[in-house]
Amino acid sequence: PVWQRQIAKVLDIYDRLSRYEGEPGVVVAYASMYGNTEQMAERIARELAAEGIGPIRVYNLSYADPSVVLRDVFRYDTLIVGGPTYNGNLFPPVAELLDRIAARGIPQRKFGWFGSFCWAGASVRLLAEFAQKMKWEPLCDPVEMKQGYSHEMCDPCATLAEAVAGCRCGK
Repeated sequence: PVWQRQIAKVLDIYDRLSRYEGEPGVVVAYASMYGNTEQMAERIARELAAEGIGPIRVYNLSYADPSVVLRDVFRYDTLIVGGPTYNGNLFPPVAELLDRIAARGIPQRKFGWFGSFCWAGASVRLLAEFAQKMKWEPLCDPVEMKQGYSHEMCDPCATLAEAVAGCRCGK
């Protein structure tokens, strides 16, 4: 196509995309075996909304179309990923998303993560290793939960949302 109008806008979009810069927004991608990690994801999304952050896209990786999730990972500048530990590894839907992101080599995202476990935690450590591999700077310390979701998880989830808000305000 030959652009006749809005040339500056088109060039700006192309320039931003060529540098892999996302527009302001947050993707919260998670998978949950028993609903506990899902409760954490929902709490984080509610806290983000309370902080005035938007748009927010929340995806349960057990059901979401991977191409739709990847579209929004490319589109928005912040990614928060959560999942439970499963047999000493990441829960497979979470691991699959990370593999897809790594294969596409997205060079920069604001990144936060959370995880849960019952016996031996590994998901939070593995998500941290992913961030290091991608050379993404973490937003704050990860949120980790042992056993089931409880009211005690509200503050750590809020802290993660506040870290995202702090990035938006230049803090």
